[in-house]
Amino acid sequence: MNKSIKSVFLILIALLIMSNVAYSAQKDVLLKTTSTWDNAEYKKLKIKKPEVSVLKIVIGVGERLPMHKHDIVNVAYVNKGILTVVTDKNEQITVKEGECLPEIVGKYHYGKNTGDVPVELIVFYIGEKGSPLSVNAK
Repeated sequence: MNKSIKSVFLILIALLIMSNVAYSAQKDVLLKTTSTWDNAEYKKLKIKKPEVSVLKIVIGVGERLPMHKHDIVNVAYVNKGILTVVTDKNEQITVKEGECLPEIVGKYHYGKNTGDVPVELIVFYIGEKGSPLSVNAK
């Protein structure tokens, strides 16, 4: 093999090795859904000026949030603990560390810590700019 062919061959091998290293990241799909946890289908979103908000919410052991609703789409990731969500119609779901919760839209509910460590949620909201993230029951 002549010298230039050997050089090209070595460069190709080096690129192959480097490309395998560059793509060694792992990805896991945590949630992919077209509906909320109570099986209500998401409607076509008509957002003129979208705003995305991400909140970290911590709920102490034995605590519960006030009764509230969301008029915008949001998804919670349970980073730590166990969360039980209860609607005003007494429907409920429990989610644990590492799970996602596609929140209900337009229905009153509350979340409560049903575990023995503080619940840590990372919540992603998408809605019209300036829209409230939640509305407390009166």
